[in-house]
Amino acid sequence: MHNQRSFFGSMIQEHAVRRIRALNEKRTARINALQTRADAEAYVAEVRAKVRSCFSISEDRSVPESELCGVIEREKFRIEKIIYFSRPSFAVTANLYLPNTPGKHPGILFLCGHSANGKGAAAYQAGAQNLALQGYVVLVPDPISQGERWQFVDVPHAQGINGQCCCEHSMLGRGLRLCGDYFGNWRAHDALKGLDYLLSRSEVDPSRVGVTGNSGGGTLTSFVHALDDRFTMAAPSCYITSWRRNIENEFGPDVEQIPPRILEQGCEMGDLILAQAPRPVLLLGQKNDFFDHRGLIETYTLAKKVYTLLGAEENLQYFIGPTNHGYSIENREAMYKFFAAHAKVECDTVESDATETFSDAQLKCTATGQLITSRRELATVSQLVSAEADRVTQTRPKLSLPLLKEKVYQALKLPEKIEVPYSRILRPFYASSICGERLTLSRFGLESEEGIITTLKINRDSYFFHFPKLEKLTLYLPHLDAGSEVLKIDRDAEEIFAGFDYRNTGESLTLTGVPGDEYRKFSSTYNQEYHYDSIELMFGSSMLGCRVLDTLRAIAFIKANGTEHLHLMARGLGCFPALFAALLSEDVESLTLLDAPESYLSMAKKRITRWPQSCMLPGVLNFTDLPEIYDAVRSEKALEIVNFVNEPIPEV
Repeated sequence: MHNQRSFFGSMIQEHAVRRIRALNEKRTARINALQTRADAEAYVAEVRAKVRSCFSISEDRSVPESELCGVIEREKFRIEKIIYFSRPSFAVTANLYLPNTPGKHPGILFLCGHSANGKGAAAYQAGAQNLALQGYVVLVPDPISQGERWQFVDVPHAQGINGQCCCEHSMLGRGLRLCGDYFGNWRAHDALKGLDYLLSRSEVDPSRVGVTGNSGGGTLTSFVHALDDRFTMAAPSCYITSWRRNIENEFGPDVEQIPPRILEQGCEMGDLILAQAPRPVLLLGQKNDFFDHRGLIETYTLAKKVYTLLGAEENLQYFIGPTNHGYSIENREAMYKFFAAHAKVECDTVESDATETFSDAQLKCTATGQLITSRRELATVSQLVSAEADRVTQTRPKLSLPLLKEKVYQALKLPEKIEVPYSRILRPFYASSICGERLTLSRFGLESEEGIITTLKINRDSYFFHFPKLEKLTLYLPHLDAGSEVLKIDRDAEEIFAGFDYRNTGESLTLTGVPGDEYRKFSSTYNQEYHYDSIELMFGSSMLGCRVLDTLRAIAFIKANGTEHLHLMARGLGCFPALFAALLSEDVESLTLLDAPESYLSMAKKRITRWPQSCMLPGVLNFTDLPEIYDAVRSEKALEIVNFVNEPIPEV
């Protein structure tokens, strides 16, 4: 079980808060220093390039292959049921709303939030129908894992994942991460191929094209607005706040909402908007929303200065709805009014009572209601990721040992030099509650980074007021908690064991974030482990890289205090930082792994893997895998792997 006595339970949270506040202060000062139109134009060009560098989007703007699957006719509008192909063998179901009036019409890409039924959600139907009644052509595609695009329908034992879009996204994101990809790229690509289709329609005026969406759709609206030059207006709803507010509020968003390296670039959420300034944008929020509306107002206020310098102050507006998270009627009507002004559409922007809510069955484009079961020739994201993992594995070159170490070191984003950390001598911990004996654990706090304390615990009866000079020492990296796990391994051994609570384990376990034991499990979708790894990803690092740094600094501390022979031992999740540390450190003489992972390739190829994203090195399959690292370690030092496991060992 977890050691519930976490002595440093807020340190990871406060470390993240300090970093994001420093970023905000620097960015705010930069924007406040802008004085001229030329200054503003240079800033916009800079952040546009930075934002786009965080995504990998095809520049192909060809019209996707599509099929018309049916039509719903009404007096003033019709709905075409469309399937378009965003990739070979990868289809998107969508509804196209068209007004029954002649001529060219402005087009709207309407992007769904995290509704299980995607385009069938009542609020999105209401928005699309009212826009059609006002004279717009509106495309509403199903996002991956929603509507008719569930990805795990055909997977046995997928309860809790199949049809739960956030859980599906999290699972898909793991395989993509190992291949160096990002789930947000797939969402954006699908949406932009939808834009390609929308602009191909003769009914659409390409000089008047907007994008809107709520929640996950608000996220995607913000992304594609920044990434594509063809939109003329945008209205993201219930997403724009600031990453500072998200981090301060301990809010862990969906895997698609964490663009890799975006914070490393010095960008804030407002830069998604400024990337296309002075394009007209309406920022929509809600008073009672987990996307903090205070951050929206702060983002608007700072972005307004750039718009003003560009001579387009009125192009940026905001509206805070009076209710909860969602595309409420108040927010939809604010969107209608904004789009009508900028598309020069003369219409009543109050919602019509002439709309109706269609059932999912009426709106579906497939025979069964799911692409996977209706079209056997189509591929899932998992299948495409599995094929890509095989491809990169088969085509990557074999690296020499020095080059392998260099590539791993760079991928982990480790500092140029591993310094001996500053240390604290902490109070002893009496382990009678764990083993029934009055056994003392000597404790040492190591400052791995500013504000990050990791702990070493020595399992001996006498208490050390200094870290002892030893001939031999085994440094144990736990699955969850070093104190309890070291005692269970071998507390009577002649060799001294030092249990090491690396970041977010044991005494370093963060107690912030979503409350409840279920959300402290490493495999849960939105637990604090996922949350803080996601923050590291946006800062250009990873939780694994941080843990390897913790381990290397602990090794430096132990060796600086005179230990001659150092053996590493690890279990479960601890095998990952232990293995990489053993590869990179000349001070490690031998390594023992219990309950070790077999390979990253096996994780990428499994439709469902319980290994958390925090143990996965981004893009690792492009240059190596665990078996190659095992061989590299074995070539230089003793390596014992007691057993392999396909899934992490039980957590409680």
